[in-house]
Formats: sequence, C-alpha cells, structure tokens
Amino acid sequence: MKKRFAWIDKYLRNSEKIKKTDLYYRESYVLYFILIIMLIVCAYFALVNIFIFKTIVAVGNVISFILSLSTFIYFKKTNNYKPAAYIAVGVILISITAYFHVVQNQNYAFYWLAVLPSVAYFLLGSKPAGILVGLYCVYILLFFIFYQDSRTPAEFNLQSISNITGATLSMVLIIAFFEKSRKEAWHTLKDTNLQLENNQNDLRLILDSAGEAIFGLDLDGNCTFCNKSCLVILGYNDEAELLGLNMHERIHHSLKDGTPNPIENCRIFKSYIRGEGSHVDDEVFWRSDGTFFYTEYHSFPKIKNGEIIGAVVTFTDITERKQKEADIQYLSWYDHLTGLINRRRFEENRPLIDIPDNLPLSVIFADINGLKMTNDIFGHSAGDELIKKSSEILRKSARESDTVSRICGDEFILMLPRTNEENAGKVLERIMLGFSDARVEAIRCSISLGLDVKTSPEQSLDEIIANAENAMYKDKTMNRKAISKDIIGSIIETLHSKSLSERQHSLNVSALCSDMGYELKLSETEISKLLRAAYHHDIGKIVLDDSILSKGTHTEEEREEMRQHPAVGYRILNLFDETLDLAEYVYGHHENWNGTGYPRGLKGQQIPLLSRIIAIAETYDRVVRISELPVEDSKEAAVEVIERGAGTKFDPELAQLFSRLVRR
Repeated sequence: MKKRFAWIDKYLRNSEKIKKTDLYYRESYVLYFILIIMLIVCAYFALVNIFIFKTIVAVGNVISFILSLSTFIYFKKTNNYKPAAYIAVGVILISITAYFHVVQNQNYAFYWLAVLPSVAYFLLGSKPAGILVGLYCVYILLFFIFYQDSRTPAEFNLQSISNITGATLSMVLIIAFFEKSRKEAWHTLKDTNLQLENNQNDLRLILDSAGEAIFGLDLDGNCTFCNKSCLVILGYNDEAELLGLNMHERIHHSLKDGTPNPIENCRIFKSYIRGEGSHVDDEVFWRSDGTFFYTEYHSFPKIKNGEIIGAVVTFTDITERKQKEADIQYLSWYDHLTGLINRRRFEENRPLIDIPDNLPLSVIFADINGLKMTNDIFGHSAGDELIKKSSEILRKSARESDTVSRICGDEFILMLPRTNEENAGKVLERIMLGFSDARVEAIRCSISLGLDVKTSPEQSLDEIIANAENAMYKDKTMNRKAISKDIIGSIIETLHSKSLSERQHSLNVSALCSDMGYELKLSETEISKLLRAAYHHDIGKIVLDDSILSKGTHTEEEREEMRQHPAVGYRILNLFDETLDLAEYVYGHHENWNGTGYPRGLKGQQIPLLSRIIAIAETYDRVVRISELPVEDSKEAAVEVIERGAGTKFDPELAQLFSRLVRR
C-alpha cells in the first residue's frame, strides 16, 4: 500500500527535495494540502458568487485562487516555506472572511472559523498564530457588534450539520496530523538523542583508548574534559579531580628547575588567544604528586561558529625518549670508556677555547705507553683498564678549568686556558707523579707527554697542537729503551712476586746456561744472549693465574694453559727492540728433539741451539727443586732424567755435555 501511494509522498516533498531532516518536513505536507484545497474551494465559490449570487465577494475568491496558485507554484520551485505558509494562512483568512460575510451565521457557518487557529498554529507556530488569531477574533467581535441588527438566528438543518461536521473534521484532521508529526518528531528526537549518546560513548571510548593524553580547555583555561591516558600520566584517579580546574595552575605552573612559568609565557595559553596551533617538545608537565616529566604536546584552538571557545591539548610523556636522546648526545660527545670528551666534541669546543681571553693557552699531548702490548698479552679488558686508569690520572692532575679529551685509542689532549709554560709544567709533574706507582695487571703504567703554549692570537692552534704532538713523540723516542726496560722489568717483577720459586728458577737456569755456553765455547755475545733468554724464558707465565703457578700437579685444562706460555713470552719479547733477539729462543725452549714438543713441534736441528740448552737447564733445575732427596742425590737424579731424555726430549750431544759438566 505504501509503495502504491509513494508517488504522492514524493510529489508532496517536491521530488524528495524536502528531506526528513528539514525543519518544515511535516508542515510542508499540510501546506500543500491546504493550497490544493484552497484552489478547489476558491475556484468553486468564485464561480458560484459570480454566476449564481452575482456578488462583489467573488472578487475575494478570485484573489484567493490567484494567491493559492501563485503560492503553490512558488513553493514547488523554491522550497521556501515561510512566505508560502504566511500567504496560505492569508488565503484562508480571506476565504473564511468572504464566506462569513456572505452567509453570516446562517446554518452555523461560523463553525468554519474554528479551523483557523489550528491551521495557523501548525503552519506558523504559536506566537505568530496567537497574534493573528487574536486580531481576527477582534475583527469578528466588531463584525458581530456592527451587524447585530441584520443578524438572524442560525437555522439548524442539513446544511448546518454539514458545516459543523466539515469544520470539526477539518480541525480534527489538522490536530491529528499535528499530533502524528509531534510523535514522529519525538521519536526522531529520542533516536537522535540515543544516537548522540552512543556517539558520545563511542567518542569517550575512542578518547580513553588513545595512547596520547587529551584534555580540553575553556577560555579561562579550565578543564572541560580529559581522557583516561591524561589521568594516568598526570597521576589522577578520576576526571572530577581536574574538571573545572585551571590546568595551567595544575600541570604547567613551573619550569623543570622549579622557577615559575607565568601564564603569559605559556604556549598553550597563546595558542587559543592567538588562534594558532603550537607544538612543543622541550617543556615539562607536573604530576599530582609534585614530580615532573618531560612532555611533547600539541595545542589547537577550539572554534565554534567562527569563534574561539577554548583549546584542545594532546600530550605524551617523553621522559624515556629524552633520556635516550641524552644518552645518544652523551655518546656523541663523550668517550664511553673514560667519560672524557671525545674527538668530535673536542673539535666542536675548539672555537670556544681558542679565544684571546684564554691566552696563554697551553696544550699537553699525551700518549699511553704499552697499550698494544697490554691488549696483545693480557686482553682488551686489561687494555681498557689501562686506558681508564690513565684517564683518571690525567683528570685528577688537571685543574677544574682545564679540558681533558681522548682523541684516539691511546692519545689524549689537555687544553689549559690562561696557563703559561711554567704552570703547565706543574701539571706535567702531577701527571708523571700520578703514573709513578700506577699499575694494571703486570704493567707499570707510563705515558709520554708533549707541551706547547699559544701566547698570541696570530698563532694557529693547529700548529700548537702539532708542536705538542711532536714533543710527545720526541719524549717517547728518547725514552723508548727506558720505557721498554721498565715494562719488561715490571712484568718479570710481577711474575716473581706471584711465585718466589719462579724467580729462583730464572736465576738458576740462567747460571746453568752460562756454564753450558762457556763449555760449548760460545762467543761472549752468544753467551750474553743465552743468559738473557734463560732469565726471561718463562716470562709468558705472567698471564697464568696465581693458583696454577703455585700448584705442583695440574689438571689437563691447566696443563693446556701452561703450554701457552712460550707463545705468550714470544709475543712479549717481540714487542721491544731490546728483547727482540731473545723471542725465538724463548719460543722454542719446550720443543723436543724427536718433534713431540710444543708449540710448533720442531725436530732436531730445527730447534735453535740456545732453546735446546735452556730446555736441559730448566728441566734439571725443576727436578732438583721438587726432589725430596738430599741435595747431592737430587742433583744425580736430575742428571739421570737428562740422560734418559737424550735423543728423545733433549739434544743427545748437549745432554751428554751437561751431565759431564754437572758431575765434574
């Protein structure tokens, strides 16, 4: 049925130009019906009054017809409701007035006047309708007064019943349609409110699900809403703790150092005063417990009908990000191992230091001695410890106004502003004093230093640094032998301090080798070399744990560690010019004549002569020292060990020579 009459609905809505969301959606139906009825009624009465009654009242009916037709066409084309509604009510007034003037109260014609209030109220609204109906009532009252004499009592007949019924039905239909419209409007409003409530709930759910904190402000800076993330980050339990309160006084009142942050300087405040959005990531907000956190926030003005009514602020806690940025910044400026300024930061700081106010500007160039050897022998952890120890000494020796930078693996630069050469020399003395008793592992720490001073603005700082570096290399070269001797001495000293028996063993082996050298009629140079090699033959044991050195019996794993000491000794001795000629002999002193030794498995004459001599001497001494027999018996037992090893472990000729030498 609805589909059958859908065309009527479509027609009355101007081919659906009038939407259900339009304000006068229902009134437009009534307006169309009234205009159509008025066209029919006015045309009918115009014809009747012209051809039957031949009265002047027909003019009013013709005017009403023309107005109804014009209004119908106007409304059809424009959808402009209000003018059409006023004209339609005017047409009804003219028609009713004309009809009333013709029939007066005959057959209860005045009943048609009852239609006017309901139609006017529905089409125009309560206030205009009230004014219009009131004026019309005054007019009718005056009409009754002035035409009282000519007015006759109404007859109650079929026509009267028709008038009463027609007017009543028209009024009832208008009221019924109005009531239906009111109910539809109420249901629509109810659905809209429900939808609005659902939308608000959805919006709240979206806001509370957002990871970013969000809050709104009115023009006084008071909180109008806030989401769950906002409460969590700021440390509040309920929205009521913030609503209506000034957010600047709550969370943005101070800077991170505690100094007040006036609202005039607040960029949130400025954003809705100026009507401009702002983005900030270098400020702090304050929590409910009085602590602050670094925040990144966006503030946007809230605009309604072209006017700013407040602001919306979104923010996140970026404390962790700031910490990471600070860590990255620290790593980009500071050496992670020592905490000193690195080369990059040093280069960035140079323009700030290289100014006339800092003259005279002293530069100390420092280079750690023995870092490569420490890394090679004791591992990079020991090398790192040497670097840290050296940096601590440099930092303690420098003054508060001085800058200490690590510019390379083992190189440091000290910048001493307003420091002449004499005062810089005092800093050098403090550095040398600090290194005098510093040790890492078996290494006595030492450093080479160079100094130059910039005394005038015309001098190039690059040149001053280069001069200081050259002075450092000169110091390193001049003291190279002393440094090497000191390092070797400290290693041997440390080894002997770990095990007193190792010291005596080195002395005994050295003495035995000397006797063998003379017995073999070696040259003084070869004998000197043999003595030194014999004394240093176990220097590689410096890397062994004290417990291994002090034990008589070792596990297989410990024996494997012990077998590494010739290779370690070889690496140590190869690092210094003074011991370079000894390295090969120390490396081979555990090789066997039959090729079963270590570390290379050399055989026979492949083994250096001095290594073969050291092997016999050191075996003899160890057997004597561990023997529980009387001295003479232990010596004989040791000789027998050498003789049994001749041709397998030891050079047979050297073994025979050694046993004759000992027995003699």
